[in-house]
Amino acid sequence: MSDLTLAVLAADRLESLAAFYAGHLALRPRFSKGSRWARRVLSGPGHEAWLLGWLPGQGTELHDHGGRGRPAAAAVAVVSGRLTEYTVRPGSFPTLARAELAPGGVATVDDRTVHAMRNDSDEAAVSLHVYSPGLDAMRTYLFDETGLAPSKIKRAGEDW
Repeated sequence: MSDLTLAVLAADRLESLAAFYAGHLALRPRFSKGSRWARRVLSGPGHEAWLLGWLPGQGTELHDHGGRGRPAAAAVAVVSGRLTEYTVRPGSFPTLARAELAPGGVATVDDRTVHAMRNDSDEAAVSLHVYSPGLDAMRTYLFDETGLAPSKIKRAGEDW
């Protein structure tokens, strides 16, 4: 199989897992005024799932899922509320693509994508994130008209 075929199979698997887990939640999310709430809720062969609670205005910085050391692909399923995903589109003049995610919506990113998630709505949101392999770090970035610049590394369990 080609690398592209394997990547499509991996994205389909993550999307299916995220939708399944989101539809069968046993744990209720919490919400925190200081920042979004995140809790690892399960891990399985080659993946793990995190439940996140987002109040209006809360979001992530631009980030990848582990960088060069141990990058992870991901799928995000919106359980309730709405989230906006901002994805960096590389090029001579990098841009940010914007996508709205409604309840039941699932977005996937490969292991090289740099993106941010944000609750731009007026109501709380809940999402379920599946990473493969399990996520142990994220690199954050600054972004301007010249492109991306690495900012910091966040380890698993920190504010993400």
